[in-house]
Amino acid sequence: MVYNKLIRDRIPEIIHEAGQIPVVKHLNQAEHFEQARLKLYEEIKEYEETNIDEESLEELADILELVYTLGKMHGASFEELNRIREKKREKRGGFEKGLFLEEVLDHE
Repeated sequence: MVYNKLIRDRIPEIIHEAGQIPVVKHLNQAEHFEQARLKLYEEIKEYEETNIDEESLEELADILELVYTLGKMHGASFEELNRIREKKREKRGGFEKGLFLEEVLDHE
C-alpha cells in the first residue's frame, strides 16, 4: 500500500515489528516543513470528522504534536511557543467564552 505522507518517528519500527517492510525517505528541511503543514491540515480534517469523544482527543493530540514540530522548525522551543501563547492570551484572551463577532459599527 502506498501512503506518501509524513509519519511519526516510530512508525517504521512498528511496521517492521508487524512483519512488514517500511519504505521511507528522509525529507530535507523544505520538504519536511511542507509535509508537516500538509499533515496538520490532514489532522484538522480528521478532527472535524470525529465525534466529541476520546477519538477527538487523539486527533487534538496529533494537531498539538504538529504545532510543536512546526514551532521548532520556526526556531521556537515548546516553552517559547507556550510563552507566546500565554502572552497573547493575557493580552487578547482565549477562546473559552464562545464569542462570535458579527460586525463592528462606527459611532455616529
